[in-house]
Amino acid sequence: MFHLFFSNRSVDQSNVDRLKSRLQNLLPNLPFDDVSSVVPFDEDWKTPARSLLDTCDALICVVGPETHLSEPVEWEIRVAHELKKPLIVTRSSSEFPAPPCCEELKIPIVEWDVSALAGQIAELLVPRALFLRHNWNDGPPNQALIWNQYSLMVSSSESLVARRQTVNALYVSALAALLAGIGLVISSFDKIGHLSASTGTFLLSFLGLALGFNWRRTVISYGTLNRAKFKIISALEDHMPAQLFDAEWRVLEARRYRSTTDTEKQTAFFFSMLFLSIALVSMGVAIGQLLRLEWP
Repeated sequence: MFHLFFSNRSVDQSNVDRLKSRLQNLLPNLPFDDVSSVVPFDEDWKTPARSLLDTCDALICVVGPETHLSEPVEWEIRVAHELKKPLIVTRSSSEFPAPPCCEELKIPIVEWDVSALAGQIAELLVPRALFLRHNWNDGPPNQALIWNQYSLMVSSSESLVARRQTVNALYVSALAALLAGIGLVISSFDKIGHLSASTGTFLLSFLGLALGFNWRRTVISYGTLNRAKFKIISALEDHMPAQLFDAEWRVLEARRYRSTTDTEKQTAFFFSMLFLSIALVSMGVAIGQLLRLEWP
C-alpha cells in the first residue's frame, strides 16, 4: 500500500474524493491511501502533519478557487519540498491561481486530466514499487542483485529499440509499396478506365491511411514502453555509484533534445495525410465518373 498526502482546502474535499476514486480505478496495481485524512484539526496539527509528510510516498496538491490563500496548503507544499518528496500540483481550472510557493520553488502546475495525473503518479511511485517487499530496516538492497536486474533492464531496453526500428522499416516498406501500386494504377487510367482506376486508387489509399494510423499508434505504444523502462533504470541507478542514464538525459534536455518518438509520429502522420489526400481525390474522380454515366 502506497501512502499519498493529499493537500487541499476542506471546501474542495468533494472534488478530491472524486479524484481519489478515479485514481483508484486507473491504478489498480498501485493501491494507495490518503494519509492526510488523519491529520487532526487542532492547533498542533503541524507536528503530526510533518511526520506524515516525512513518511509518505508523494504529495498531491489539488488547487481550488481560493487555495492560493490557504496558509496550511502553502506550508505542506514547502515541507514536502524540503523533505524532497515527489510533488504534483494540479488544478481543476486554469483560472484558479496556484499557491505562491509554486513559482518560488519552480513547481510546475499540472492541468486537470485524471488519466495524465494517474500516469504521473505511477511514475512517481516507481522507485517505491521496485522494492515493495524490501525491509529498509535491514539496510539497502543487495548491490549485486540490483546490478543484475539493472543489466537485465538495459538489455531489454536495447532489444526494444531494435524491434522498434524493425517495425518502422516494415511500415515504411509497406507504405512505399502501396504508393508504387497507386502510381501503377494511375498510369493505367486509359487502359482500365477512369472509374476502375479511381476506385482501385481509393482502396489502396484507404489501406495506406489505415496502416499510417496503426503505425502512429504503434510508435506511441513503443514510446510509452521505452519511457517506462528508462524510469525503472533511473530508479535503480539511485542505488548505484553512478547515474549514467540519468546524467545523459540531463545533458540531452539541456541541449533541447527531441525524442525520436515525436519524429516517428510526425512521419506516420505525414503518410496518413498523404494517403488521405489521395483517397479524397480518387473518390472525387469516381463520383464525377458516376455522375457522367448517369447524366450523359
